[in-house]
Amino acid sequence: MQAYTKKLNVADEAFSKKKAFGFALVRLGNILEGLMIGEITYFATNSLGLVAAAISIGVAIKTAIDAITDLLMGRIVDSTHTKFGKARPWILAGIPMWITLILMFLAPKDMFSETGLVIYITVMAVLNSAVFATMANIAYEIHIKRSIVKEENRIKTLTLIGVIYAIGSLALQMALPAIISAFHGSQMGFVIMSVVTGAFGILACIAAFFLCKEYTEEELASYGGYSADEAKEKVPLGVFLKSILKNKYLFMYTSINFLYMLILMSSFTTGQYYFQYVYGNLGVFSIVMATSAVELPIFFVIPKLCNKFGTAKVIQVTMIVAMIGVIIRILIPGMLVTQIIGYLFISLPNVFVACVGSQINYECMEYGRYKTGVVVEAMYSAFVSFAQKMSSSLSAMIIGVILSMTNFDYLTKAVIDNGFADWEALAALGDAGFNQYVEGGVDTVHRALGGINFAYNWMPFIFLVLCVVLFAFFHLERDLKKLRVENGLNEDGSQKVTPEN
Repeated sequence: MQAYTKKLNVADEAFSKKKAFGFALVRLGNILEGLMIGEITYFATNSLGLVAAAISIGVAIKTAIDAITDLLMGRIVDSTHTKFGKARPWILAGIPMWITLILMFLAPKDMFSETGLVIYITVMAVLNSAVFATMANIAYEIHIKRSIVKEENRIKTLTLIGVIYAIGSLALQMALPAIISAFHGSQMGFVIMSVVTGAFGILACIAAFFLCKEYTEEELASYGGYSADEAKEKVPLGVFLKSILKNKYLFMYTSINFLYMLILMSSFTTGQYYFQYVYGNLGVFSIVMATSAVELPIFFVIPKLCNKFGTAKVIQVTMIVAMIGVIIRILIPGMLVTQIIGYLFISLPNVFVACVGSQINYECMEYGRYKTGVVVEAMYSAFVSFAQKMSSSLSAMIIGVILSMTNFDYLTKAVIDNGFADWEALAALGDAGFNQYVEGGVDTVHRALGGINFAYNWMPFIFLVLCVVLFAFFHLERDLKKLRVENGLNEDGSQKVTPEN
């Protein structure tokens, strides 16, 4: 085996508060950006008056380009070797990511036709998600893996990331509907939120670059028991694809990620439609989401639960609880308390995924290295990232199609064309108002509200069922322990102590 000038002694690695804080800031920024980009459909339909189906086409184009750029960026990161590390320099791509997001919500509606606005939003969304967010997000996962190697320290870091993520995303989820409601769904509300979150996100990227330093390739190789030269070799695309096919758990985890992101994005985006049009009070949505703050103490018991029962098993149980939450919302839709309970149950898996989701990704990478001998960290991360971003975009596209198929566009058109301040003002007139101002009258309204209800309740339920089924066959932790032992390591991946070492 190659002799290394640098040795990484994992046992001596101390927990770094500054690294944990830096990674937490970037994670929060990325989540905030994801929530804001998930507002494309709502922003385009309610603020700009665009047809939902038209904007869904733009979202589909963005998704298609994402399919290419994710894998390209994975290869670029794996091929990056600088004095700052492999992943660390790409964190700064978050700066133009936020700039393009702000520009998207600053869409000059007085300068463009409806078609021009769709094109403008599509171009900005492509630059934001398919280019700059791809650079930043793929590098982020690898940056953590290459900066913190001791499992105990990594779990502590991921837990802190989860806490800050939960608080920050909760704040945005509370603030966004409130601000949208305060500005009556106008463009200004979205502009304010994008500028505030963008300023934070840019500062977070800069802070993480200086706080979170990577280990060298030689240090990481000495710990992992592989050749540093091997890790620096460019893996042919065909070899990578074959390694993917041999990694069943990467496929399963990617599928679960895909489905769960659909649940999150559809629940939040459609939730705004649901509370504004079905429940009749958009401001209540902020109250419902604010109650998820009671789940924050759970973060501090997550490491113990996962160590005792297994990460996958714990997340599977939380998704079963989430299914119960959806059923409660469906059976008793008109009560605020049932909406709160339903939301708390549905958001519970996110508490755990926010903390230990990345750890499962790292274990998939390690499993793949044992099964194939291929070291392509960023390409693996790109595969998972693509699924997450595709699901985020796809949720907006699906919602747009459902809304258009159920004639939702007639509702927004009635509000805009007749000079109502918002939907609540029109709804206050009752059936008579619907028959007078909405094309197709009451029947159109009922059909549109049914589409919103399907997207808000039944879509998440179906996706949750699929996630639970996939987790029933997910035995990554068990199989990884076996592979570690077969390769001369302890079950936790640490080196066995022998007279030779």
